[in-house]
Amino acid sequence: MKKTVKMKQTNINWKSERLVIRFLSKARLPVLSCAMMFAAAGQVQAVEIDQYPALAKLVDQMVKEDGYSRAELASVLADAKVDQKTIDLMNRQYESKPWFEYRDIFINQARIDKGVEFYKEHKALLEAANEKYGVPPHVITALIGVETHYGTRMGDRRVLDSLVTLTADFPRRSKFFGSELRQFLKTTKEENIAANSVLGSFAGAIGIPQFMPTSYEAYSVDFNGNGKRDLVNELEDAVGSVANYLKVHGWRRGQAVFASLSGSLPAGAKDSVAKRAKPKQTAAELENLGVSYNKNGASEKMALLSLSQKNGKSYFVGFRNFYAITRYNPSINYAMAVTELSMQIEAKARASN
Repeated sequence: MKKTVKMKQTNINWKSERLVIRFLSKARLPVLSCAMMFAAAGQVQAVEIDQYPALAKLVDQMVKEDGYSRAELASVLADAKVDQKTIDLMNRQYESKPWFEYRDIFINQARIDKGVEFYKEHKALLEAANEKYGVPPHVITALIGVETHYGTRMGDRRVLDSLVTLTADFPRRSKFFGSELRQFLKTTKEENIAANSVLGSFAGAIGIPQFMPTSYEAYSVDFNGNGKRDLVNELEDAVGSVANYLKVHGWRRGQAVFASLSGSLPAGAKDSVAKRAKPKQTAAELENLGVSYNKNGASEKMALLSLSQKNGKSYFVGFRNFYAITRYNPSINYAMAVTELSMQIEAKARASN
């Protein structure tokens, strides 16, 4: 394994020598996308725990179960801010756009060219991850390309503020973000890191692959073998961790990701088009519906899915590997963007050899 690759950062000051995260085998929460991570800060106000029931409940839980004193948590949270801009960003994420608009954000010549450059520069590292985890180099490259433009845009918002805001004042997903805040505070305490010093996305994601705190704890790996897992400063660990995440969540070596339909969608199959990518249908079931597609590399079960185009919908079959990408982010648009970008990078890299 070659020496640590230093990546361009955006005011990241989580010191790598202190970033030693232990593995938590039971955590299985998804990673969130951070496409809008560098938006300007909005109105903020200092947090008052008692004003936010969800936050007060979390403090009570951590005092009871995690060995914190109430005064200790109050001291840490006293510096946190509730930021309305964070909530606004959560309510208008790019994944909600129709596919034909979402695609243009990530599938463009600049990102493809940068991906080919990244792929060639780090080919040995990417191949090493592929050998161990079975995830192709161009897929790892594309996912990092979508998340942080190949490690160059990791976020400039305080993770503490983002997680406190979304726990305290985002009821729709308060429970999820409360668990992320809990893990974040536990990790920073254990590693003697100032919680208010860690920067990331508006959703609280951290590092080159934008792992949420529980995912950082559960799925990051020390791929360069230097005794710590650092997804902010060490590209080797980031690449290995992306591959490990996908493998743990169902990626299968050598299988295809998806297949377009060979013809139009049969009328009788319209009710079988799923809104989520979890594989539930067998090849026989789709065949009975009249759905035709390339079965090479298909998984045992699959999902019939759609994308919103300018002139209607297009349909495809997502295999288990497509579903694995949605475990990183549940959006079908997101998974297709990673998939198509990976195909474009692979094709251009081959053509340029």
